[in-house]
Amino acid sequence: MKLSRLRSLGMARSAALTVLLLLGTSLSWATLVPRLTVEQMVDESASVVEGTVLRKWSEWDSAHQFIWTHYEIEVTDILKGAVGSTVTVSEPGGEVGGTHMSIASVPTYELGEQVVILLSPTEIGFFRTCGWGQGKFAVQSSGGQKTVSAPGFGAQIVDMPSKNGEKSVGTARKSLDGLSLSDFKSRLRELIQSRAGKGGR
Repeated sequence: MKLSRLRSLGMARSAALTVLLLLGTSLSWATLVPRLTVEQMVDESASVVEGTVLRKWSEWDSAHQFIWTHYEIEVTDILKGAVGSTVTVSEPGGEVGGTHMSIASVPTYELGEQVVILLSPTEIGFFRTCGWGQGKFAVQSSGGQKTVSAPGFGAQIVDMPSKNGEKSVGTARKSLDGLSLSDFKSRLRELIQSRAGKGGR
């Protein structure tokens, strides 16, 4: 392989790593995501809301370095935090004016989708889905009953040992899968209340 080609590959890998670092992940590849317990996500979240996706759009950030896709959520219930009648969830990647930026395994939202989301603040003032997508729960209706599911989002979730070498202990995200919406929100509210003053926001 020619030296110029090697240099190009090296620069591309450096640029990709820089993007990931700027997005706040400590991992080398976006598809590897540390598994978070629900307690950890509650602690990391600034807001937890239920709502419906009203619209989405993509645009450059203020520094014109990265494209972000924004989703406006009509808020129907606030479980944590102080937000208005709508809140915007922003995820990296998208297309603007023919320029496409793709970030592997970021969560997406569809117009009209009903969700409960745990939102983490970013350093540039956006809200992102907590845990690189683990904080998104989809609300589904069937026979007049609303239930909640924990959808996948393409990432490989990995267990990260704690400081003492043991796995994190807490409520697994998947354990909430299939709960009725009312039971799910009750569980979340209990966790939010119990975590207040224990390192949570």
